[in-house]
Amino acid sequence: MNGDTGEAVALEDFIQAVQSQLDTAQARMTLKAQNDRLPLTFAIRDISMDLKAHLELNQGELRIRPAGPSDKDPTVLHLVFTAITKPMIEENAVPMSIDDKNEVPLSALGDEFDPAERRRLEGIGVRTVEKLNEMERRGISGSVGRITRLAPDKLEQVLARASRPMVDDVSRDGTDAGDQTDELRQRLRVKGRNLLRGGMPPQVMIAGRPVNVVQAHDNELVLAPDHDQLAGQMSLTHDPRAPTELWFDQQPRRPLPATPVNGFDGAQP
Repeated sequence: MNGDTGEAVALEDFIQAVQSQLDTAQARMTLKAQNDRLPLTFAIRDISMDLKAHLELNQGELRIRPAGPSDKDPTVLHLVFTAITKPMIEENAVPMSIDDKNEVPLSALGDEFDPAERRRLEGIGVRTVEKLNEMERRGISGSVGRITRLAPDKLEQVLARASRPMVDDVSRDGTDAGDQTDELRQRLRVKGRNLLRGGMPPQVMIAGRPVNVVQAHDNELVLAPDHDQLAGQMSLTHDPRAPTELWFDQQPRRPLPATPVNGFDGAQP
């Protein structure tokens, strides 16, 4: 915060800056005690401060601006910092989860939620798409919609879009050589995410006709298409409101005919 310019900063940034400097002071005192081999030294236990400032609410974020000498009726924030132990931190802090590449943050949904809606969801602990899906499975999405002032229809549509199958790659098993009527050669592997819902695979269509799913995992499907379904438009659907559609081409590549040498193919006249 800068008293001359009256620049406002987020409250958490101010608290973090004070905490960082207190940590630095504590570390310096520790080094001094170790180097000077003092039998008695001091440590910071509590520190309190009264901050005169103006409070501003900007898009759901509380910001503070220092009060000037001539400002009337500023808000007085009484802040107290006290020492706590590591077990106390672990007991009261929000646990940090291990990063999961399959965890999709709400911000990755683009403009499905506006910033205010996303902050309201994050305010009740919903920060990922998986949390949205969990709410739907538990049957509490309606209650969450009322608490966060999200229209039920919008929340359902976002849930449908967020949990729809995501395809990263389509490939064909086998080679282009040999008898392509062999059933073992007619397999398509679809790799991606959200390919199962409730343990069930999506309905898969290619060129407007259904395709059998012979193996199903959340990150891979193995399909058994007909001979004329190795290219075209593929549709994967758990929910008719949010189908996943893509174009692919895994038809066998036929070898090119040999190029004649000097314009002659070597055949006898």
